[in-house]
Amino acid sequence: MADTRNPDTIQHEDPRKSISAAPSFEEYLKQRAGEGTTAAAPAAAAPAAAAPAAAAPAVGGGVASTLSGLQGAGHVWGADGIAVGKEESDIRGHDSFSKFTDACAAAGIDLDAAPYTIFAPTDSCLESYEKMRGPVTADVLKMHIVEGKIASSDIPSATLNSLNGPVTYRYAVRKHFVNDAIIGETTFGAGADFPIDVSVGNSVIHTVGLCFGFY
Repeated sequence: MADTRNPDTIQHEDPRKSISAAPSFEEYLKQRAGEGTTAAAPAAAAPAAAAPAAAAPAVGGGVASTLSGLQGAGHVWGADGIAVGKEESDIRGHDSFSKFTDACAAAGIDLDAAPYTIFAPTDSCLESYEKMRGPVTADVLKMHIVEGKIASSDIPSATLNSLNGPVTYRYAVRKHFVNDAIIGETTFGAGADFPIDVSVGNSVIHTVGLCFGFY
């Protein structure tokens, strides 16, 4: 059998039967290299970086008005939801702050009298206080009103003088506490966390889930 691996060159009148000279190995390598340098299609441009989220705008209308419309932390059904056909992680409701604002109004405490940091207690935590400690007095309410506008990030180094004397900051278990209430507390599941750094004119609101006078 004839060796067909490197046949001789043949020029035939029928071009289909012609055999052209095979390139040398060196020519073959050059040809391959040329194919490898063919310009690839340009890669799609990377998407532009998203613009940073805008800072939360200051809220107008006064502290009490802002708290009346502020949606507090979301709470899930937990084990109680099973009996009523709910998932444990379903949202049962959100905290509100009307008990605090109503009590301040009844006690003659003006939440807009000066630049304040309001550690606004939720309705549910004031209800717990009333059950276990008795009525929420004006002195207890004043503990939640600290002189000056203090951002949450500045609380660790700030002087915290409330309208009823100093309140205490501490850092423990990777959390920030003021009078044993967690600042910036997170919630379980899909519920919203406790709102903080809600700017209202010259004041700021941080919501808390524990009454300062509890312990």
